[in-house]
Amino acid sequence: MNAPMPPRLIDAAPSPRVSTLQTRLHRFLHTVVLPQESAINAALRLAAAGPQATATAQLASIRQKAQLAGLWNLFLPASTRAPQGLSHWEYAPMVEAMGRIPWATEVFNSAQPDAANMQLLDSYASESIKQAWLDPLLRAETRSAWAAAEPGAELHHPDSLQCRAVPEDGHWRLTGHKTWVQNLLDPRTASLLVLCRTDAQAPLHRQFSVLLVPLKTAGVLIGRQLHGWGMAQSPPAEVSFDAARVPADHLLGQPGQGLEMLQTHQRIVGLHEALRCLGAAERALGLLIARLQTRRSGERLAVHHPVWQQRIARIRTEADTTRMLARRSAWQMDQNDSHLPTQELAMLQSRALPLAVDAVQWSMLAHEADALDDSLPLAGLSAQLRLMQQLTPPIEVLHAQIAQGELLR
Repeated sequence: MNAPMPPRLIDAAPSPRVSTLQTRLHRFLHTVVLPQESAINAALRLAAAGPQATATAQLASIRQKAQLAGLWNLFLPASTRAPQGLSHWEYAPMVEAMGRIPWATEVFNSAQPDAANMQLLDSYASESIKQAWLDPLLRAETRSAWAAAEPGAELHHPDSLQCRAVPEDGHWRLTGHKTWVQNLLDPRTASLLVLCRTDAQAPLHRQFSVLLVPLKTAGVLIGRQLHGWGMAQSPPAEVSFDAARVPADHLLGQPGQGLEMLQTHQRIVGLHEALRCLGAAERALGLLIARLQTRRSGERLAVHHPVWQQRIARIRTEADTTRMLARRSAWQMDQNDSHLPTQELAMLQSRALPLAVDAVQWSMLAHEADALDDSLPLAGLSAQLRLMQQLTPPIEVLHAQIAQGELLR
């Protein structure tokens, strides 16, 4: 077999404009966001038990400051709609920095699934749909949801998906059931991007499309709310479509491009979440070391105990190697119109999430009861990572994808 060709040279130096944006974002995080972290953590904890306006108002105030600072919609390619937009490679260190605080991406209008949804709308939607639905998202006036997963079905086996849309009098009649729908319970959510089967007679890879469904459409029924893990804000929910009538022009792109959009969405979300995991691991490591330097184990500081040193070494080694893989993935997506080989994404997901889970868990062990205090981000990060674990393919599936990619070389 032929050996794989090495990638072209990656230029690691950011441009002056990007370097300036990175500096401004880090300064904003330290001077505006971190001083309010404890108060917002407390407000979000209360909001998990019932409707609360405090956290929403506090986050809205910080969002306004971020927008005025030009730290807004950085994940989109630069355009008239996103003048500060960046490439995947340029944006990568910024989303990693945001990952140090569970809710920081929302401050910069970069939270998921909104960010990936906005990229799909920017790439596939008509100008009229962009004006009606994308522009309010870019201004953070509304939010959106992504409805692809179904009970009893697997996204990597799309032939098991049952949600269907059929043309009817200038509309699509949508019927089906979706689960793990994030943002659905947020009062600002106005639209759903729904993966559905639109042509059962076409080849499998052309049977699916994505519809933009206004949340207030008759026949859109919010079902079970998947509450759990306490501090996880805006928990996912289930939604069903009972012959919901969606205007024909709300189909994104061309009929049959649904699986293409699904893969694009998965790559964008996968990359961003891996980078956020790196940020979470770095924050947890910093807190862990600070705690161990003040905690005694017998006659010596806990930081000198071999078990803790092994854990510190593992986090540092895996964080640095995973970061290199993530930056390479971001660069590849820039070179290939957001395309990333399944093997590459699986390698990234199989490393980043377990690393962050271990780092946060070990830091929580070291902090003992203090780990649950609102002054620390550890409880929020733990809840966020547990939700990511449920939404990410099992490690065995990721390993199978890596092996299959290797066998096809």
